[in-house]
Amino acid sequence: MRIFRTLILATMTMVCGVNASAQCTEAGCAEAEELGYKPYPYGFVQLQGGVGTTFTNVGLTDLISPTASVGVGTFFSPAVGARLHVNAWESKGGFKSIPDTYKFNYVNTNADLLLNLTNIISKKNNHLFNLILVGGIGLNYAWGNDDLDAILLAKRPAEDVTNAWGEGKSRTDLLSHNIRVGLLFDFNLAKHWNLGVEVDMNSLDDRFNSKFNNSDDWMLTAQLSLTYKFGHKKYKKAVQPIVPLTPAVKAEEKPVETAVVAKEEPKTDAVVVKEEPLNETVYYAVRESDSNATAVINKVIEWGKKYPNKKISVSGYADKGTGNPTINKKYAQQRAEKVANALKKGGIPASQLEVNSYGDTVQPFAENDKNRCVIVVGK
Repeated sequence: MRIFRTLILATMTMVCGVNASAQCTEAGCAEAEELGYKPYPYGFVQLQGGVGTTFTNVGLTDLISPTASVGVGTFFSPAVGARLHVNAWESKGGFKSIPDTYKFNYVNTNADLLLNLTNIISKKNNHLFNLILVGGIGLNYAWGNDDLDAILLAKRPAEDVTNAWGEGKSRTDLLSHNIRVGLLFDFNLAKHWNLGVEVDMNSLDDRFNSKFNNSDDWMLTAQLSLTYKFGHKKYKKAVQPIVPLTPAVKAEEKPVETAVVAKEEPKTDAVVVKEEPLNETVYYAVRESDSNATAVINKVIEWGKKYPNKKISVSGYADKGTGNPTINKKYAQQRAEKVANALKKGGIPASQLEVNSYGDTVQPFAENDKNRCVIVVGK
């Protein structure tokens, strides 16, 4: 009993130290955006089936019996959950001095605390495999040990053990405590389905197996579990205020490296050609890095071939109103690189290109959605 009280106290202390809020970490937000929903919190219904055995002076394999469970609960956060659990069916008892065993029935109800150890030590919230610590307390009700009376009357064991539930008409059904600790090895098959294996140790009243041993009886259960999950929330992107473009922000931009070209003295008979400006913008939808702006790309290619000594700056951006800095940095980089690759395929040498990416640290436009863009400037 003392070890279980200590375990429950330690478990509650861990819960107090775990951040049970629904806010996600940066990695968790990226996962939720990719999935399209938040993996936590959620509710669940669980069905289990397997075998159980009791620890007594008879071999464990001689006392193996079928068992089944049903549970309902919720995970409030990636780390902490709770469950109401009912385990029932059949158990066995026996004696060292005779080979006979006897059966009886039981139903075990528990309120369980669930700690997802995988999520506690990981920054991510969605895993293929989760290791969950189970700890709970409840009540056990047992009945139907008629086989024991027959054994005691026909083959009185050397231990001289009496039926701890009473005999004949004076029999009393057994209601006792149950304290549980266990591990659930849970596999995340899909958004709504988990498959797992749960192993529990249960401490029950001394009379659980109809015999007095002057110590609590122990029952081990091992069950396969199928869990249906529901109630996932949709992922809503946080809307962040637009940061206007200021000289101070501009100062943070990467310095543009330009090639030093030796100036030649203009000849008096040379024809001065006015340079055509190049300033084009390619816009994107949310979470897109591909564009069909063929006309813009062709225009830039034509300009680059016309002015081979000029540099072409390709700068990628993302809007602050969607995603997060990590995601936005990725999309801005991909957008800039894909535009640059299209220019190279069109005949623009890499030496003529300058490729930059600013994520959402720089917002060229006041309108949020326009900042999902690539700006191409000729220099």
